[in-house]
Amino acid sequence: MIAIAAALADIALILTHRVRASADPVASTPWRHMAAGLAGCAAGWLVIGRPELVWDDLFLTLVCGVVLASEAAHAARTLSGRAWAGWTTAGVSGAAAATWLLPGPLPFA
Repeated sequence: MIAIAAALADIALILTHRVRASADPVASTPWRHMAAGLAGCAAGWLVIGRPELVWDDLFLTLVCGVVLASEAAHAARTLSGRAWAGWTTAGVSGAAAATWLLPGPLPFA
């Protein structure tokens, strides 16, 4: 499933960032990246055909698409030194998290 692969990639990116920047003070996650992750979730929901929203799936989508994606976006921006890397990570991770809403494992089968 696309959402599982995106979540694992986000976690690997966050852990890499935490290992490399262990001596630096922890900065808060920017709200703009959270908004970009939420916009990515909404765009992904539209692209996959607006499936019915169920609370369990919606909660998992929001956690992976907003919280995890914003942390990964912060890590990507810090590690690469480029702002576009953070925005791209937030949007793509948010859109990939929307596939949690699908009833089956393959989105376009």
